[in-house]
Amino acid sequence: MKIFASILTLTLATSSAVAGDFVVGLGVDDVLDQTDTQSGALIIEYHANPFFLGERSSYSLAGAGQIDGDGDVFIGVGVSGIWSIGQGPWFVEGSFMPGYYDAGSGGSELGGNLQFRSLVGVGYRLTDTSRISVAIDHKSNADIEDVNPGSETLAVRYFLDF
Repeated sequence: MKIFASILTLTLATSSAVAGDFVVGLGVDDVLDQTDTQSGALIIEYHANPFFLGERSSYSLAGAGQIDGDGDVFIGVGVSGIWSIGQGPWFVEGSFMPGYYDAGSGGSELGGNLQFRSLVGVGYRLTDTSRISVAIDHKSNADIEDVNPGSETLAVRYFLDF
């Protein structure tokens, strides 16, 4: 919890000096019931300005933190992408982030602290500076440990560009 709070504080404290996207998500962890520990989840992400900006896609370095009601904590860093669907406001989002996972006192045991989070979602641009999406992520240790049940989080996400 202290790590999550530290990252959130750092993200908010530097947000005016560094442009990018701030993302907040609310959802349900273990939505596919792989570990019998479903609970509410809070996701906070920062996506830096794109290092690649194409006509219909962009790719950024990103960091994410997630905490849920049963004490699970995930903190990861990786790559995020946005792909426009046609000329309209719809888009597809995706990311891949290796990171640190802690099951907490009553959380989902995923077979180790190193977990890989992949995410895919569909969203809608509300204004020039805000978007919403529905996304599902999957956390797994990629079978580098003997135990690997995986866990999914389904979330509604709000993006604020600054």
